[in-house]
Amino acid sequence: MKKKIAIIGAGLAGLTLAQRLHQHCDVTVFEKSRGVGGRMTTRHADPFSFDHGAQFFTVRNKRFGQFLASHVASGLIREWKGKAITLDPERKVTDRLWFEPHYTACPGMNSLCKQMAQGIEVILNCEVAPLNQNSASGRELFDTDGRNLGTFDLVISTAPPLQTCRLFESFLAPDSPLRHSTMLASYTMMFGLHKKWNKPWIAAKINNSPLEWLSVNSSKPGRNHDVTSIVVHANNSWAQQHVEDDPASVEKFLRDQLKLVLDLDLDAPDYFSLHRWRYALLDKAHDDKTRDMPFHDRDLQLASVGDWGSKSRIEDVWLEANRLADQILG
Repeated sequence: MKKKIAIIGAGLAGLTLAQRLHQHCDVTVFEKSRGVGGRMTTRHADPFSFDHGAQFFTVRNKRFGQFLASHVASGLIREWKGKAITLDPERKVTDRLWFEPHYTACPGMNSLCKQMAQGIEVILNCEVAPLNQNSASGRELFDTDGRNLGTFDLVISTAPPLQTCRLFESFLAPDSPLRHSTMLASYTMMFGLHKKWNKPWIAAKINNSPLEWLSVNSSKPGRNHDVTSIVVHANNSWAQQHVEDDPASVEKFLRDQLKLVLDLDLDAPDYFSLHRWRYALLDKAHDDKTRDMPFHDRDLQLASVGDWGSKSRIEDVWLEANRLADQILG
């Protein structure tokens, strides 16, 4: 009989694991959101679309490049080309060099995860409750409404560290590396304009500001180029300090800060939304605590991996998920 494996989270890490394991095991993926993607998510507000999590990815590892090759050939993955700049409230605008190709999934960043989910049993809108003791036949899972989700031989969490610790709390040792990974928050502003983008640049790194990054999402391949969709990310350090602030005050402050660096009228956009990411980026100050990721305890029948255990780059997340799959299949 095939080993039964539950994977919590349908982002890139969870779906990478599911793809590797489902040919050898009976795999079920549980996702509390209404769609797959995790940080590789796309928000649609017709005619606008916003990759309000991960903006792009690069390819530096041969194995990751081989994985992407068929998706590049099909057009699902395409290079995002254009001019990048640096914005700074204290200095004039300068060009910013991109030394390597930058890729996006089309028509949204979540398109890659949607493709990877095909043929995988993914249960959406399902939040898994903290785990109980094993039964004689394995580990029973329940959702937060008390419904039995089945009994599994191995449970893998790809949720952020705090959420994973809540799920595994009864079984983790005090010095478990899972307890030492810290994530920083972020805020994302999304602006939609019913007109084409007419600037000569497509992205900007923002320095000396509570803001950090601006993307003209509508300039990416496969998007609607007849409108302008802009994504602006806040600085993670600033966002962490203000993660519990009133959203209205956060919005006003960040929009005021944007005016200081960007000569563009965004006072009355045709669409606007603010999104808070409570767990956005690995805190590098704690990076040395997670060198032995992924977490895999065969005795407890528990495992965990995700962007919190690597460098938060899409490529690194994929590599770490494959590393865990190698351990499980090995």
